[in-house]
Amino acid sequence: MDYRDQEKFLRGSRIWGAAVSLGFFVVSIAIRFVAGGRWHAAETVVFALVAVAVAVLMYYTPDYLHLSVRPERKPHWEIKLRWRIAAAVLLLGILLATTNGGRVFVLFAAIYLAAANWIALKKVPPQKLAQYFWITDLILLFLSLIRAGAGQAAIILLLLAAAAHIAIVRREDQHLRWAAITFLSGLVIVSFATGPQGQIAFLLGATSLLVAVGGTLWLVWRAREQNTQNVTAAMGELIEFTGYSADRIRELWATSNRQLAANWQLAQPAEDNAEQMAEWYRQNSELYLFDISAYNLEYKRIRSNMKVLRLAQGDTLDYGAGNGEILLELARRGKRVAYYDVEGVTMRFARQRAERQGLAIAFFHAKSDLAEAAQKQGFDTVFSFDVLEHLPDLPGELTFLSSLLSPGGLFVFDVPAGSTKAHPMHLNHSLNVLIFMSGKGLVDERNVMLRLPFRKEEKYVFRAKAAQG
Repeated sequence: MDYRDQEKFLRGSRIWGAAVSLGFFVVSIAIRFVAGGRWHAAETVVFALVAVAVAVLMYYTPDYLHLSVRPERKPHWEIKLRWRIAAAVLLLGILLATTNGGRVFVLFAAIYLAAANWIALKKVPPQKLAQYFWITDLILLFLSLIRAGAGQAAIILLLLAAAAHIAIVRREDQHLRWAAITFLSGLVIVSFATGPQGQIAFLLGATSLLVAVGGTLWLVWRAREQNTQNVTAAMGELIEFTGYSADRIRELWATSNRQLAANWQLAQPAEDNAEQMAEWYRQNSELYLFDISAYNLEYKRIRSNMKVLRLAQGDTLDYGAGNGEILLELARRGKRVAYYDVEGVTMRFARQRAERQGLAIAFFHAKSDLAEAAQKQGFDTVFSFDVLEHLPDLPGELTFLSSLLSPGGLFVFDVPAGSTKAHPMHLNHSLNVLIFMSGKGLVDERNVMLRLPFRKEEKYVFRAKAAQG
């Protein structure tokens, strides 16, 4: 994957996303001023909050669109998002309601959304989710209009735009047709919401829906085209390396993570036996080849890799480098790089990728050889991602990797949470990483975002002390 191309795409998406969000927000302000009737102060506050939230949702379209080549990711994303929407409706609705009847309806709406989500999770086929959620959304929005005043009707227009946006994003294909469906059927809600306010209010409501639908359609199309390029490039490399058909590769992209979890449960390697665990990873290396490949196609991972690439300085080691994604890009940018991982299919794939692109990468699969290379010339940067949670001796690994750093060198790694149903091979480490690394004399250099206590991402950045004098 060419990360300079990804950077160009995301810069363009930020510009277009900002344009769509700003257009929607401007129309929202116009709706507020045109809407008649008496507005409670709470209605104005909630209207502003919802307008901002929907604009932000549109701005981030490229970040969650086409999440993965794994089919289950889209339904998982949408259902997770809708649990949050149900909670937001309950919170903002209670803030907005001024009567007991209003509070009862808010409670009904929250329960309705939660029930619809539960039914979708348990009963609705993934390919029918877009239709199902669009219909349930329209029903709730229509019911909300029955007792809505001017302020509440304006808020419903914003929620309609959000529902149309999510419906278009959710579609696997036929985005143009689905955009037409959401716009035309959404006009029914617009007409009911703006009926008492006159023609100008209707035109503004229709414009709000049009901006949401048209803007989302454009952002979806751009992201879909970029995603297709990424998938095609990854598919070509895997076909050349494995000889598998495109259908077989798509199947392995979709199922490799589940197969890995099942294989671990079946083998049950001793977690205190490093060699036994290394052998399990060697035997399952091909599944990891496809699991890593699928993961690297997700925009969340692409953005994360781009941030990591900016941290690299001087000679760089990737410890547990997998398919070599980060190192290949650094080598293309003229960096001296070294690869370390168990000797298996992923290493052979990384070697072939480097050879095909004419890139110089030093490959290691033995710690002794890696340590010897570091003694001759230490590494200015050491990366280790999605690796340390698989290794039994976390203190030993951190000590070893720290020893490979040159004076002033940067050590960037993560230690995700322990074992889960999807990742039973993740070990449960109880080490306080910050205290341990500080005891080794390394300085914590995480930025403000990485230090936030509520972040799920357990990424660490440490710098070795510079040489004296």
